[in-house]
Amino acid sequence: MEQNEKIKWSQFTILVTLFTIGTSVLLAPTLVAQEANQDAWIVTIIGVILGYPLLFLYNKIASSFAGRDFFTYVTDLLGTWPGKFISLLLFIYCVFLSSLLIRQVAHFAVTQSFVETPKEAIIALFVLIVIVGGRYGIETLARTGEILFPWVFFLLFILLIALIPELKTERLFPMFEEGVKPLFLGTFVYMGIPYFELFLFLILIPYIKQTGKTEKTGKAFYIGMTLGGIVLIIITLYALLTLGAEATARNQFPSYVMAKTISIANIIERIESFLAAIWFVTIFMKSALTFYCSTLCLANVFNLKDKKFLMVPLGFVLVFLTEYITPSIAHFSEFVLNTWTLYTGTYAILLPLLLITVAAFKKRNERRVKHAREGKN
Repeated sequence: MEQNEKIKWSQFTILVTLFTIGTSVLLAPTLVAQEANQDAWIVTIIGVILGYPLLFLYNKIASSFAGRDFFTYVTDLLGTWPGKFISLLLFIYCVFLSSLLIRQVAHFAVTQSFVETPKEAIIALFVLIVIVGGRYGIETLARTGEILFPWVFFLLFILLIALIPELKTERLFPMFEEGVKPLFLGTFVYMGIPYFELFLFLILIPYIKQTGKTEKTGKAFYIGMTLGGIVLIIITLYALLTLGAEATARNQFPSYVMAKTISIANIIERIESFLAAIWFVTIFMKSALTFYCSTLCLANVFNLKDKKFLMVPLGFVLVFLTEYITPSIAHFSEFVLNTWTLYTGTYAILLPLLLITVAAFKKRNERRVKHAREGKN
């Protein structure tokens, strides 16, 4: 992996924040409300809490391969061919996730904003933008995120202030109407959308400038996830307070629908474009980072020094997959509700646990060998 590109830990924080918000700012409220109803906002709080043990796990792994890249670390632990196999699996995951993200962009665009525009044109244009972002590299993406980050929160602030007159607290009651089971089901779905996907940042951590204070990387991870999680909590809470649990669960993009309800003195209206702008920025960053990770994984599989020439062919693959990955948005929603968390959880939980377990056994064997040699001497 090329190590000439470097980003600051503050830029890493911004990337984690934008990645966490990503598609979830539009999709999370409806998916969680389908399971937890008016308690969906509680699920988003639980999600942040459960995200901390995950990040602890990832930071522990990251500290183990300090000074090396993730793929070298995996190869050293598991061997060459198992390491290549894991890189291939990660490549498939990244391409699959990128296709799902672009599919959501296309569906949102043709149903909400560009109704008469062919879906294929939206997909091709967005893939082109993602390829350009990937070719410029992680350093440029980090600087782009640094520029767009304040605007995302500024637009979000305006949106939330404008929605205050539409909020009705009675829509959150009764709480725990069906017990705690819906909370478990909602949390299961919710963890798979933003939090399990954060394991991809293990691939990007070696790009952070090492300033002698490695704990800053861990803090950046925690701060980024917390900021993104707070945004998702607020958006979900606002959707419930504005539309109610039933309407939130029924609408495909409830946060966008709630933005349409804004009307201040019949003058300030239709500012849902603010939310659309937030979403397009965050999903671009998430798609570009995921696509970039896919090229790193494939380059490692074939021992390629230059990954840039892979991006255009992979772009064509993305266009094809995005067209045929899900036959309809209903199929997509069912897939996310029932399958995605299990699939992404395999990478987010089982892979890190495997690496930590193997590393622990290797250290234990090295100590035994060391003690044996000292005993002979």
